[in-house]
Amino acid sequence: MTEAMRAAIEESELVTKKDLQIELALIKADLNLLKWIMGALIAIAIANFSKQFL
Repeated sequence: MTEAMRAAIEESELVTKKDLQIELALIKADLNLLKWIMGALIAIAIANFSKQFL
């Protein structure tokens, strides 16, 4: 029984907390970039809109 468990554990690819943190860090970096881009686009849209009335 112990040998079967050991073999199953060695063959499986376990995901550790560190692996998840690395992947989530990449996703968070992408989201932060998207936030900045969306903020810039909204600022440009507001500037163009307000320019029509000035």
